[in-house]
Amino acid sequence: MKLQDLLKDIKLGKVYTERDRPPFQVNEGKGKFGRIYQMKDEMAKGEFDPKNPQIYIQGFGVWKLKTLEKSIARDLKECINRGAEYAAKAIYRNHSTIEAKIKAANDVYQQMNSSTYKRAVTMWKRKKR
Repeated sequence: MKLQDLLKDIKLGKVYTERDRPPFQVNEGKGKFGRIYQMKDEMAKGEFDPKNPQIYIQGFGVWKLKTLEKSIARDLKECINRGAEYAAKAIYRNHSTIEAKIKAANDVYQQMNSSTYKRAVTMWKRKKR
């Protein structure tokens, strides 16, 4: 079962894949829940991965994007396995960690879809050659 299917099952909305991310630009580098972390420093060291950047999640710390996606999937699977009532309580309560992780991922996806990020990655790849 994919993360996107899990989100549809509990009616949270849509998770954007690389192909269908929204075409708008919002909060470039200033996400309320999450943002790309120390991109320039990693580029200078040659350790930057444009498809799996390090991200700072407010209240959690620094994670890799793929690790965050796996964590969200694991949390949502657990919610579905325990039933609808548990899922509703876990997701919609105040200060829900699942909700914060999803919002952080969305902030990062929006930042990665921005022209500023795309240009920085393109220039880094050209310089790296």
